[in-house]
Amino acid sequence: MLKISRLLVLAALFDAFGGTAEATGIGADVSEILERVQPAVVSIRTVSSGIFRSELLEDPNVRKVLGLPDEVFIVQTGAIATGSGVIIDPEGGYIVTSRHLVADADDVSVTLSDGRIFQADRVGEDAPTDLAVVKIDASKLAALKWGNSSELKVGDFVAAVGSPFGLTQTATFGIVSGLGRSGLGADEYQDYIQTDAAINPGNSGGALVNVSGELIGIARGIAAPDQASTGIGFAIPSNIGAQIVRELIAHGEYKRGWLGLSVTAARDAQDGSATQAEALIVNELACNSPAELQGVRLGDVIMALGGRTFPTEAAFRNAISLLPANARITLDIRRGEASQKLNVTLSDSAAGRDASDQGSVVVAFPSASDSLACAPSGAVLIDVAPRSTAYSIGLRTGDYLTAINGKPPVSADQIGSVLESVEGSASIDILRAGTAYRIDVQ
Repeated sequence: MLKISRLLVLAALFDAFGGTAEATGIGADVSEILERVQPAVVSIRTVSSGIFRSELLEDPNVRKVLGLPDEVFIVQTGAIATGSGVIIDPEGGYIVTSRHLVADADDVSVTLSDGRIFQADRVGEDAPTDLAVVKIDASKLAALKWGNSSELKVGDFVAAVGSPFGLTQTATFGIVSGLGRSGLGADEYQDYIQTDAAINPGNSGGALVNVSGELIGIARGIAAPDQASTGIGFAIPSNIGAQIVRELIAHGEYKRGWLGLSVTAARDAQDGSATQAEALIVNELACNSPAELQGVRLGDVIMALGGRTFPTEAAFRNAISLLPANARITLDIRRGEASQKLNVTLSDSAAGRDASDQGSVVVAFPSASDSLACAPSGAVLIDVAPRSTAYSIGLRTGDYLTAINGKPPVSADQIGSVLESVEGSASIDILRAGTAYRIDVQ
């Protein structure tokens, strides 16, 4: 029944393009697409060595039984993995693939559709999107043209081509089942195309193409519990892939900008649901970050970024994560009853984060700031008992309590009253290890 239904759907699709609904007509139309696509899709084989890790071997009792001291590790050599890639530049021999396939490989080889095999050099990798670029020195290469993933709609025809389970030049077809998928826990950046075209282990890095044979997605193999296809596959949109790949080829990495804030969706005070307006509240603010130094404050409601609104925290986070270092952005914010625009220049993400990771001690005198959240002048919590109400809402020993409901605390009695008997709701701003947080108490 499933096969019959799928044929009927595809028949209707191609009939709309002016083709016939007969089986031979369907096969001819799909074949024409695949004849253009398959020569540009390659099979990738990697060989790597590294420390063998297992949850079982992390157990001290198991290591004791096996006679493995804490400082002894098991080294695994010659581990083989297979996946897919797509040629996107025939002159330069550049191939886009999945980072997790090639990141730790000692040897990367590429097999073309005509059977030729070449050793590949790694050009660049981007961990947040799990994208990588490798390069081969070969002639007579076919390549795919990037499509525009922003034009995709649910129901559009797509085909996936790759090497699932090592079976090269495997093609499957389906429709776009969903757009903007996130929350899958696979990558830092999540804005996936969802499709019912079968994507199995080994498809990672392969092509997802539209009815014109354009590359509109890079397959992202998110393993199912049984390591088999569940009828749902995901792909990284081409508009994101093209942007990342361009920088990887030019610089070997994608240098992201750092803003230094996190947001949470505004909630309706009456029913607790997300509001209809795309309003996001700043609930974390890194001190001395571009956001804090250029005027953003805890509790600000971000209405738009560069004139664009966002329905979810994930959508906003994705947009920020793709901004390059030194990018200039405009934030439309609401603070209380007033609205304003803030012009913010992002810094280099590496420069913004390395300072907190250094093992040396850094001593600095705080500069004057309008941000009360980042001025450690509030009451410091000397001791927060583990079973206290304060601990249960998220406060910890050493936190600076900088504001209650947006105003500096005035006495220990006031603080105790808020922490122990909150009527309705309250917001508590704290400073912890160089980052300002807002805790909403219900």
